[in-house]
Amino acid sequence: MTTIKSLLYFLTIVLITISSLIAQTEQFPPQREISRDSLLIYARIIVDSADSRVLVTVDQEGKPQARTMSPFPPEENWVIWLGTFPTSRKVKQIQNNPNVVVFYYDTKSYSYVSISGKARLVNDPDLKAKYWKSGWKRFYPDRDKDYVLIEVTPVKLEICSFEYELLWNPEGLPASVDFGENQVK
Repeated sequence: MTTIKSLLYFLTIVLITISSLIAQTEQFPPQREISRDSLLIYARIIVDSADSRVLVTVDQEGKPQARTMSPFPPEENWVIWLGTFPTSRKVKQIQNNPNVVVFYYDTKSYSYVSISGKARLVNDPDLKAKYWKSGWKRFYPDRDKDYVLIEVTPVKLEICSFEYELLWNPEGLPASVDFGENQVK
């Protein structure tokens, strides 16, 4: 009788293990091979349709700080420009630690693009004129003194989308594009 119980116990363990492996395969189907260019095309579509855009900085205690922002569309090389007050907390945080994330989320397609990069503050009048929205005059009455740019040079882009079937791999990692540290100024 003990041999039968041991055998049933063993078979139960084997069935649970097999069921678990099947469930993991269904939860994380094999990530399809997709080219870097295709990933960047999907990322551009998601960024352009995102209804939520967030800048994440690191405070002096090493804790992430997130706030919604209105970045300009990423340039062709994925450099992102944002504007803010020169006296804002985010400016002080960037001066202390240039590592940031710009996060885009499209609620309609259940898709996100997360771009980690290096930020730098830019106070060039020509660039401030280029990266300016006319509706901002009420927030920044004197563009020369009340407005500074944040330039984010990408290091890595991650993308996840249910609509485009860009999901996580079995290790839980999303599809990504490395821009490399050598691109960072």
